[in-house]
Amino acid sequence: MEIQHKGWDWDAVKSESWNEISEEFLPVALSWVRKYHSVLDIGTGKGRHAFFFAKNGFKASAIDLSESSITYVKEQIKEKGLDNIDARVEDMAELSYENQSFDCVICFHTIYHTSYDGVVKALREINRVLKDKGEAFISFNTKDNPHYVKEKTVDGYTMIATEGHEAGIPHCYVDENDLFGLLQDFEILSMNKEINYVRKGKGTHGVHFYVHVAKK
Repeated sequence: MEIQHKGWDWDAVKSESWNEISEEFLPVALSWVRKYHSVLDIGTGKGRHAFFFAKNGFKASAIDLSESSITYVKEQIKEKGLDNIDARVEDMAELSYENQSFDCVICFHTIYHTSYDGVVKALREINRVLKDKGEAFISFNTKDNPHYVKEKTVDGYTMIATEGHEAGIPHCYVDENDLFGLLQDFEILSMNKEINYVRKGKGTHGVHFYVHVAKK
């Protein structure tokens, strides 16, 4: 079964957390600021990571499958006076950028919104647009996530959300062995699994991998 990609309706997302750089990524982001100059933010959402890097002098590219995301980001680019961000509607599995275009890539809570085959394609594209020894930070859904039920998947990995603001959006779940196979074209610098119980004072749930890699 071919999975149809679908972006979020960002007009309906009100949480302020999507305007703040993610705490899981912050240490890596600060290390990139010291040594790199260009970044691709895949699944930019409200542009939080692209804005962070642009304010630190980077040439930043922000992409999202959602028209509402890119409309918002372009409005913010004008308001903030940031002329070093290029914002586009793009599919992470079919990037329009040339080979070795970026020093680094951030793909935060985005790559798993497709099928397993889609994840493979997106990782291939990330590797392609990274410069030699360039780095990427990518988060993945894990099969330990309470939402994952293998019997409800379409391919052993992918479930389609049926309610809420993610209705119709695919979610791909992987385990450690899957990840090592998926990332064989990268050098894994760190790979951590995090269980969320409370975030910003509110109860939550979810299990994710946070992976920092370099292009071989």
